[in-house]
Amino acid sequence: MQDMTSIKYSLCPDGQQYAAGKTNLKESIGHPLNTNGCTILICTSGSTIVSTNFQRQVMKKGDATILFYDIVFETIRVSESFSALYISLPNEAIESTMYKMTSISFWDFMYAYPICHTSEQQYELLYSWYQQTKWIIEEYNPEYRLSLLSNNFYNLLMGVENEVKKITVTMNDQVKKDRGWIILGKFAVLLSEYCHINRDVKFYADKLCITSKYLTMVIKETSGKSAKDWIVEYIILEIKALLKNTSLNIQEIAIRTNFANQSSLGRFFRKNTGMSLSQYRMSHLD
Repeated sequence: MQDMTSIKYSLCPDGQQYAAGKTNLKESIGHPLNTNGCTILICTSGSTIVSTNFQRQVMKKGDATILFYDIVFETIRVSESFSALYISLPNEAIESTMYKMTSISFWDFMYAYPICHTSEQQYELLYSWYQQTKWIIEEYNPEYRLSLLSNNFYNLLMGVENEVKKITVTMNDQVKKDRGWIILGKFAVLLSEYCHINRDVKFYADKLCITSKYLTMVIKETSGKSAKDWIVEYIILEIKALLKNTSLNIQEIAIRTNFANQSSLGRFFRKNTGMSLSQYRMSHLD
């Protein structure tokens, strides 16, 4: 069975763990983004319409986003002048930092507002961080690179948390979502690996060693959508990517997304998009 990560767009060249540079994201349209461990995008010109966890967002000059491995990110449309700086880091460079960031309000903010609008001063600081991180990736001794990148990523998140505290200083934490975010993150990783194999909530609950009822409750409270909604939206995203970016026929797509036949795939797709498979493919022909 095809590895579904093969239809994701990666900013890292083949065989490389780290990457830094400029992108217009045009080649990523129609592909879910492979966020590596974490990908940071800083818009320097133009604008783009993107989907983060299936919610449409506008990103324009001066905006930034920090995409963790459990974020489903897709570029929908870009302006002719759109350009962004990016840093892509592996899990090894971010894991220790993720455990250090224990503020509930910080994680609530990061997931509630994936596209951050920066002030002039914040943008300048973020650009300086990008330049320093790019230098570490491209010029620093490989023996010490991972340690420096980990420290630099921690500095970034601490800076973001400081800004978040200014915004949320008068807000009360309503519901503790720390465990909810952990479960949501693990659930999203499992979806990325298994959504084309299994669409049953119980399958993912068993993988997480919790009950289906508890998984559904936690995912709903944390993200506002049910676990089943996440599964459906994720597999629809994968089917769309296969329709747009491969020459596979419908029967082959049905096999690779674990549908009994092309009829059941077609019914599922129409029910959740309002379009037939052929209509969707034709509407995205170059």
